[in-house]
Amino acid sequence: MDMDKFKHGNKYVDIVRSVTADELTAAEGINEAYTNHKCMKFIPASGAATRMFKDLYTYLENREETPFIRRFFENLHHFAFYRDLVGDENKMDAGKRDQADKAKIIDRLLTSKLKYGNFPKALIKMHAYENTTATPIDEHIFEGEQYLDPEAVDLHFTIAPEHEDLFNDYITGLVSDKPHVAITYSFQKGETNTPAADMENEPFLLENGEVLYRPGGHGSLLENLNDLDADILFIKNIDNVCHRSQVEDTIQSKKELASVGLKVKTQIDSYIKDLKADDYDLDDIETFMKETLNISLKKELTKEWALYFLNRPLRVCGMVKNSGEPGGGPFVVDNGDYLDLQICEKSEIDLTDPHKQEIFNSSQFFNPVDLVCFVKDYKGQKFNLMDYRKEDRYFITEKSYKGRPLKALEHPGLWNGSMHHWNTLFVEVPESTFNPVKNVNDLLREGHREATDDSIEAKANRVIV
Repeated sequence: MDMDKFKHGNKYVDIVRSVTADELTAAEGINEAYTNHKCMKFIPASGAATRMFKDLYTYLENREETPFIRRFFENLHHFAFYRDLVGDENKMDAGKRDQADKAKIIDRLLTSKLKYGNFPKALIKMHAYENTTATPIDEHIFEGEQYLDPEAVDLHFTIAPEHEDLFNDYITGLVSDKPHVAITYSFQKGETNTPAADMENEPFLLENGEVLYRPGGHGSLLENLNDLDADILFIKNIDNVCHRSQVEDTIQSKKELASVGLKVKTQIDSYIKDLKADDYDLDDIETFMKETLNISLKKELTKEWALYFLNRPLRVCGMVKNSGEPGGGPFVVDNGDYLDLQICEKSEIDLTDPHKQEIFNSSQFFNPVDLVCFVKDYKGQKFNLMDYRKEDRYFITEKSYKGRPLKALEHPGLWNGSMHHWNTLFVEVPESTFNPVKNVNDLLREGHREATDDSIEAKANRVIV
């Protein structure tokens, strides 16, 4: 019962150590053969842009001149939406804008003109080019054209129902001259909504006596992922895009992740066929499991156990150096009978335990949500991804409803507990491939601007260990 989960609270993951270079899989070049398989890009894109403009909304309320607000207006002309926002007739020197001018500009951005406050993040103009601008949707299509099958660029977005008309209007004009691009979309399924609880862990009741149900977090999207017909799924968040002048690292790393996965998947399938034919070497398989898949058994490997571990979905996860961004990371986890690799969120770790806190603080890598997933078995049949979720890796968070505090229940995270029983490889990718946009001023970061000679030289000098 869902309500029992509130009473039991979050279940902690037993992390043993943070992932180091010893657990990483090396990228060994590119094998374009992965494009012979049916590839699709899966982009969670239901998020509204409201939180992206939180500081601007606050300014409208209190007119407080914070460093954030100053930076926004001092660099207003650098934003891709600048020309749409102010128009030629309204341009003025940043130093001459008073509070009324600033409030008017913010209102035009969020409400009266561009209406970005009602938009999904997917449709915000983020990048400027010589003769055009680009939204995250544009950039994801451009990326896909570089590393998916060039003759069949398939992208699937998950969107919010209230944004469906905006999304369709935008997509229709976008792909009319791109017959090789196919875009589909879906909504988070209503049946994945979860009940809320009050602070005493009893059902949270609305004024009419009914229980409040809320969206169950990004783990709910496992069902959407499971519905797709593809051999290889590339997963990346909607706001993690970069300026095309800086996209080469992203293209290269995506190809490398897919190539790594194809090589390991081919070996896994070969071992499974040997096991099915009773012509196998368990010592060889155990070595592969330990050295390649980073699965360390605490008991003797049998044929049955070998089949259990090998015949599962495979994910190859790009990891960046930990630079303090909020989010989860890669850890070695004790599952009782074996150790393996998992992506764990901070809330899944018992930080009251000094040893666990020390492990968490020692994290060298960070999860940017950059996955390539192999979701067909050795016969080429789809895995039922719902069978590989660890149900007790759910999340309980505190929220509010009309001023009333409540506890919210979220399904195991899409790349956390929802993929707990997958085989996992971690590959280091360049930091330049991670360019999230959590607030509007993030668009002023290097990855969202035209590359300069200095930035190109810096990338050329960067070495991935």
